[in-house]
Amino acid sequence: MKNDSPRAAVSYAGLLIALAASFAAALALGAVRLSPSIALSSLFSAASTEDMTATIARLRMARACLAAAVGASLAVSGTVFQGLFRNPLADPYVIGSSGGAAFGAVCAIAFGSGATALGFSSVGLAAFGGGLAATLVVYLVAGATRLRSDASSLLLAGTALGSLFSALVSIVLALKDKDLHQAWFWLLGGFSGRGLPELAASAPAMLAGLAAAMASSRSLDLLSVGDEEATSLGMRPVRTRFIVGGFAALSVSASVALAGAIGFVGLVSPHLARRLVGPRHHLLIPASALTGATLLVVADTVARTAFSPVEMPVGAMTALIGAPFFIYKIARRGLGEST
Repeated sequence: MKNDSPRAAVSYAGLLIALAASFAAALALGAVRLSPSIALSSLFSAASTEDMTATIARLRMARACLAAAVGASLAVSGTVFQGLFRNPLADPYVIGSSGGAAFGAVCAIAFGSGATALGFSSVGLAAFGGGLAATLVVYLVAGATRLRSDASSLLLAGTALGSLFSALVSIVLALKDKDLHQAWFWLLGGFSGRGLPELAASAPAMLAGLAAAMASSRSLDLLSVGDEEATSLGMRPVRTRFIVGGFAALSVSASVALAGAIGFVGLVSPHLARRLVGPRHHLLIPASALTGATLLVVADTVARTAFSPVEMPVGAMTALIGAPFFIYKIARRGLGEST
């Protein structure tokens, strides 16, 4: 295990460099191209507050911060769910939280009053509640209240609930065909029209999820060897799953309320990070956060620049990466190979 420290240090350095490079690209690329040096100098120059270059750089920096925060939150939550259920295919999207949040948001768009609370709009609040409720339902069905949880039931329950929410969303949109563009945003995810105030509203729940994940890293390591072994070492798997999974669901719901239903970040990031730092969760969780942040900043930059002036949904960009990866992991499991 001592050999993990140099490996982890090198991996963390590489991840930090990759995240910094993704921020530099996010600042430089767009309808108006800026060099990274000019963007950074104008960003931190008090004298250039009214300058157009400074305005563009600050808007892009705010959006990159949003993407990094959401990416890190989804990645950490995916790491937690994979550890809790010993299922490498578990992630916030697969377990149904995104579907529940999208249904809540679409209902608020179709029937809402436009009220705000706790820094969220009515749509954000509905997405937050819907995502939290859906995640907890799937979480309980998958075995959080049983000593021996069935990993496959997680995917089955998430798939079933996701299909149900998809059908309900279609019905709502058919009955209330106004504001389809706003509903489309929540169904595919993105950061257009979002800023630092929305991030400030979601940050407490995201930070709570990260703190709970780090505090439970040893428990997640114990669960990875099996419930019986964990119980013999004095841990209570049922209570651990309920508490840690609840904080992860809270973080996921806040992320979806901020950015819509962005899928597969929580699936891909933990696997990439695990290859870099290994399976021990006190190293894996921070590495997953950095990986998810980088992945989503890059995806957002590609989404708003690849087909400029048309901005593509960020969720579509992550699905192009995540869906083939998901199929690949299922194929490997079907062939009996290790994950």
